Formats: sequence, C-alpha cells, structure tokens
Amino acid sequence: MPKLKTPKADRKDGWTIDQRPSGNFRLRVWDDTLRKYKATTHKTKDEAEAQAKTTQARFTLSLDNAENVTLERVWESYASEAYGITAEEADTIAKADRVQEAAVVLGSKLRANWRTVYAMGRVVEMMRKAGATDFKAKIFRTRVIAMFNSMDLSRTRAADGRVAVSTKERMKGQVKALVNHAVGAGWMASTPLAKVKVTGDGQQSDTTREVFTLIEVRKLVALHRVSDPVWVHCMLMLYAGLRDAEAQAMTWLDYEADRRLLWVRKGKGGKSRSIPVQPELAQILSEVSDAIGPTANHPCIPSTPIARPTPGKSLARYANYTSLLIDSGIRRIRGIDPITGMERTLCRHSCRHTHASIMLACGEDGSSLRTSMGHGDEGLTVLYGSQTATFRAEVEAENWKRGLLQFRSTATKAVAT
Repeated sequence: MPKLKTPKADRKDGWTIDQRPSGNFRLRVWDDTLRKYKATTHKTKDEAEAQAKTTQARFTLSLDNAENVTLERVWESYASEAYGITAEEADTIAKADRVQEAAVVLGSKLRANWRTVYAMGRVVEMMRKAGATDFKAKIFRTRVIAMFNSMDLSRTRAADGRVAVSTKERMKGQVKALVNHAVGAGWMASTPLAKVKVTGDGQQSDTTREVFTLIEVRKLVALHRVSDPVWVHCMLMLYAGLRDAEAQAMTWLDYEADRRLLWVRKGKGGKSRSIPVQPELAQILSEVSDAIGPTANHPCIPSTPIARPTPGKSLARYANYTSLLIDSGIRRIRGIDPITGMERTLCRHSCRHTHASIMLACGEDGSSLRTSMGHGDEGLTVLYGSQTATFRAEVEAENWKRGLLQFRSTATKAVAT
C-alpha cells in the first residue's frame, strides 16, 4: 500500500499522523521540552488522534498539566517504593547528626543501605533550598542547573563544602532518578532534564587525574609491609588495576595461586571478570599469606579479605592511606590542577590510573587491558591511561617486557634516592 501524505490539517495542533505500508497509523507528537517528536503506532486514525490529545495533555509543558507533580509528592512515593519508609523518616536520616543510629531506629523497615538514603535525602534538601520543587514548571530545569552551578568544584571530598566532579554526576543521577520515578508513575510523559550537563566537558574528563611517578611507585612497593592491610590494598590496586571497593572485597577464595588469576565476583555494574596476576604481585601475596602465621591453616582464613582490616587500620579511612604515602616519602599534594585551579591530590584511585598508564607504556594491548580493568569500552581505558607518555621513556630504557610490571627489581634503589 503506498504511503499516504499527511493532510496539513493534522499538523496544526502539534502532531502528525502518517499511514504506514502495514496499514497502521504512526502518530508523532511534538514535545516542546525535549524539542523532538514522540512516536507511537495505532490501528486506526481515530485511535491515533485520541492518543495525540492524551499525550499532549500529559506533556510536561502542555497547556493541560493533568498531574500535579511536586517534589514532596515524588519523594514520598520514591522513599516508600525504594526504601520502604516514609519521606519524613528519610529526611530524619538525612538531617541526623549520627545518621547510622537514626537508620538503626527504623529497624527492618529500611530496605536500602542507610548511606544511600542519607545521600538521596541530602539531594532532596538541596532541591528544596534551590526552589526546584515543581517538576512541571518551566523554571524547574533552570533551577536544577543553577543548583549544581552554585557548587564549588574540587577533585576530592572536602570539609569546606566543595564537591568532586564525580559527586556532581552522582547527584545528577539522583535528581534524574526522582524525575524518572514520576515519569514511570505516569505523572509526566517526559523528563525536563534531558541532556542536562552539570559539569563542563573538561571537568568530566579524567585526563588530568594525578598518577604516581615510577620512582614513587617503587618507594611505595619498597615499604614491604605485608602485615599492613592498607599497603596490601594499595598493591592490589597498583598491580591488578582493581577499583577501591574491589580490592577491599577481594578474598583468598578469589585468588587462584596455581593459575595466577584474581576473580572479581561483583565489579561495577554487577559484572564479574578475571585478572592475570603479575609475578611480583604473586610473590607479594605469597608473603602476605605467610605473614598470617600459625593461623594460616585455619578453615576460616580462605574466605577472609586479602587486605584484612585490623584495629586502627581501616581501609576506608583516608588518613591511613595518606600516612602510608608519608612513610614512603611521597608528597600527597602535586601541583595545581589546570581545570579546577586547585591542588592536585594523590588519592587511592591514582593507583588504578597509574596501573593503566604503565601497562599501556610497556606495550599492553588496549583491548586486553580494558577487559582486565572492567571498562565498558576501550576509549575509557585510553582515558585512564592518559599519562602513558610519562612512563614510556623509562620502561623502554629498562627494556620492560610487554605487559610485565617490574617495580620490585629496583625498589631498594628507589628508597636510597
């Protein structure tokens, strides 16, 4: 059946109806918020016209706002569905001085980690203060963007109210989660936050992420604190490119010594993967295992974390990590970040960026490195390894083998320097 031309009369109200070769009618309704058409297919033209009027009435900026969508209404519904508590109880957690105790009071009602509720509650409070409370108001999108623009930017968490680039992106995801909840509930036909950017292109890039120099890596390795969980944790990130949470969760059951493989059971996005263990890391893990002493054959030991926390050595405590750098003779502050204008800081994640950069410098294939690091695409791996040029001359001068990290061989010399 030939395609019928759409009469001009059908275009006047912001929608078009075309008859397809199958005989069905395709409806396209213009959404002024997203600046694009929303398309649906119907068996008859009358059904298409009826749907056009319904869709237009539900659009965020239509003349007929069929649903009253306020922040309080969405927050109440979201807290009940996602956390199993009321919005008032969620606000209590977000405002409490000791949020963990406030969460414990709720007992079994709480279906999510209290930190998750706390973080979302803080974002909701920020939206209230910014006046972003009416999801269908024309000013809603502008106020959300202004809320994020008012935040001072930092590469790391800071006590003075600055936030990291990644924190801004996480908060944007939380705001979008609330909006998407309203869309999923049928209160809104589209999201007013489509293509919203809360940071600039340069700010979202990790190309300026600080990395350790080769001499600093060797100083860190040379500490040789096989009984220190913080040092072991850094070695897992440095040699295997693990994320912070992955290194903390790694147990002896996840390490196949005979095959020299580390298994990440649940990485980012719930994905699992295996990582080839570098010979030097295998030697370190053997020394760590021997350091356990007379309890090495205890039946509970295999399931314990490799970097097993001890009193006063919490892996999550940043002060323990910075103390390790100080003991290694490494300066934590390294110059000024050209994007933020603030001091660059060596964080735990710098170990992962250093791993990617050095592996690429010594000839490792980008596709193989992407798989071992758990990245979704090779472009992200290249971004992580953006400091490759920093190490290429040194590894070539020392004749490193492809994909083989050689930190311990000259670690003693590094300490002397």
